[in-house]
Amino acid sequence: MTNKQQLLHALSCGRDRYQSGEELARTLGISRAAVWKAIERLRDEGHLIEGKSRVGYRLISLSPLFDHGRLSRELAGWDVQLFDTIDSTNRYAKALSSERAVVIALSQSAGRGRLGRSFYSPRGGLYLSLRLPISFPIGEAMLLTSMASVAVHRALLETTGKECAIKWVNDLYLGEKKVCGILTEGVVGMESGQLSSVVVGIGINLFSALDEELRERATSLYESEEEAIGDLDANLLVIRIVEYLTALIERLPDRGYLSYYRTYSLLTDRDVVVHQGREHFEARVVEIDDEAHLVVADREGEIHTLSSAEVTIRLAR
Repeated sequence: MTNKQQLLHALSCGRDRYQSGEELARTLGISRAAVWKAIERLRDEGHLIEGKSRVGYRLISLSPLFDHGRLSRELAGWDVQLFDTIDSTNRYAKALSSERAVVIALSQSAGRGRLGRSFYSPRGGLYLSLRLPISFPIGEAMLLTSMASVAVHRALLETTGKECAIKWVNDLYLGEKKVCGILTEGVVGMESGQLSSVVVGIGINLFSALDEELRERATSLYESEEEAIGDLDANLLVIRIVEYLTALIERLPDRGYLSYYRTYSLLTDRDVVVHQGREHFEARVVEIDDEAHLVVADREGEIHTLSSAEVTIRLAR
């Protein structure tokens, strides 16, 4: 981790008290000048860091949606990190040394989506990354995104009463508009050079202010922060997502969750356009198989079994 990342982690872990520049420098093994420089960089990025002369620094949050104490108590055994803003929850989670971590932010300055695309992450979203150890065969890692889709769907239905649909492979839709995106990434161990853990990134539009162009294809769960605060237990939403996803992983190689995925699939029996590299073709969705692949039939009746790493699916107009 960089000095800035180490400092952010130290401030997050000690958010219940002030930490002096001298203490932070000693803990991180850097100079007090480096501490001050890193704090200024974090403030420039939008982190709310309170500083008191002769007392120290403290990371604060202005959002009433999340309670760090409650999350830490109910997610015992997890390193819970809570921010108003961050560059990328996935990037931060991958840099942590914790085996199990939950990183939460209300906005991101450098969010990323599938295939290296940028992921628009304005204030008003729930940007959540879970870091998990590899406790299952590597070959089953490709199932994580579909498991996360089911976990998020169940958690949203329970905590908001809103019934979404799952668009293969990594999006949830409310009506005909995207409300959630999911990105799964591997973490390679520095010493072993092997995949050691995974990070599942989940972005949910809670009350995001979307521009006119985005409103044509995306939506939010709530109209405003006030409505979200009044209706949503955001802490419980995070807790349920973590619980449901870990339960599904623990049951591997069981594929029973895919029946739920299929029930709420947005694509079943629908016409789609398959984008594969520079090529694209029209097709009709046949099924989602037991490896969470999408099976489609093109206009000539030829069957294609699609892997999420290869294609982008768009609904046909």
